[in-house]
Amino acid sequence: MSETRQAIEPTIKAMFKDIWTGLGNALAAMPRWEKGFHVFWLLGPFILLIERSPADIWLSFLAVAFVVRSIFKRDGSWLRAFWVKACFLFLAVCMLSSAISAMPSYAISEGLAWFRFPLFAMATAFWLGTDKRLLYAMLVSTALGMFLMTGILTAEMIIEGQKVGRLSWPYDDLVPGNYLSKVGLPAFTIMVALAIGAKPKLASIMGGLSLISIVMSVLTGERINFLIRACGGMLAALVWQPNWRRYFILIIVEIFAVAAVFITMPNVQDRFTNAVVNSLPTGSHSDYYRVMGAGLSVFETAPVLGIGPATHRELCPSILGETPEFRCDNHPHNYYVQFLTETGVIGLITGSVMIISIIWAAFAGWRQNRANVVAATAFVIPFGLFFPIQSTGDFFGQWNNIFMWSAIALALAAARTLVPPLPK
Repeated sequence: MSETRQAIEPTIKAMFKDIWTGLGNALAAMPRWEKGFHVFWLLGPFILLIERSPADIWLSFLAVAFVVRSIFKRDGSWLRAFWVKACFLFLAVCMLSSAISAMPSYAISEGLAWFRFPLFAMATAFWLGTDKRLLYAMLVSTALGMFLMTGILTAEMIIEGQKVGRLSWPYDDLVPGNYLSKVGLPAFTIMVALAIGAKPKLASIMGGLSLISIVMSVLTGERINFLIRACGGMLAALVWQPNWRRYFILIIVEIFAVAAVFITMPNVQDRFTNAVVNSLPTGSHSDYYRVMGAGLSVFETAPVLGIGPATHRELCPSILGETPEFRCDNHPHNYYVQFLTETGVIGLITGSVMIISIIWAAFAGWRQNRANVVAATAFVIPFGLFFPIQSTGDFFGQWNNIFMWSAIALALAAARTLVPPLPK
């Protein structure tokens, strides 16, 4: 064993030992029924690797359990948080929009079903992640899930290779990059921040692991998800103890790594360069322009409260008819255009307030405890996932929200749990 390895291992082992010991102590102090819920929560990143139905059951069960627990304990203190109030306000607007929709029953059911995702974030921030020992354990669980996904995708590359420039294991669906980008984002941003600001030995390990992870994001072929990770990692590295020399070295190394993938795999290069330029929503040649334009055209028919949550896929064809310039899809591929289309101007305003309040709540970590890498980088997660200038999934959809809100929930919990209480 080399001297370098001998020097590194005690540090890494000590970190994991502390987290493992802390997890055991935290669980041991809980009632048995509480312990079961927290263990189930910690298994989430692995359950999300199975399929959407088990993942949805995991998230929904914990959200409902939180409500039941709050009623049983008569604890409504969490309702005082501004971001929580903003979520309920947006839900109220969704219900109002649904009531006047051409498909009221469908819109109401979709709006209510969507609320399980922010409710899960509330459960994580105000119950499941309120002990920093459990929070750190969940971040380790998330990192392990991220690298397990990396291993699965590596096996897919070796055995089957890409399918039309994309990867699909373990879901048999083209969404594994979504897992890496959203579920793994809290762990990835912390890793990149450590690669820049930690002591040299730990930084070198985190830098190597983050490099492997970002290269796999390229190989999944999911361009927006790659950009979320790349930009999120660079921002996280700037907000926690930045070392400029390491920062530029890491950027150069990652650029060369991505360039090497492009050179050896021209189809990947084309997907991330020429295809991106051709897809920019600047005219009818771009399918994104046609889809987003369809959403804006539908918005003009119901500008105040929209056509109802999640109804774009059903109502757009009958509203627009056959138009060569625009194309109706399941959703308009941008959260803010979707707010306008399905909940109108009022929905755009209240939805934006909800998003800004979530980002601001997570930003409390940087404002009040920027020495802690987890707290300081927490706001990067909602900021990146809700960044307005990007193509997005369905805001009211199942798979996209399971991935996204699991990360947002961790960010909110980190900012709340790791911030010292204000003096009375």
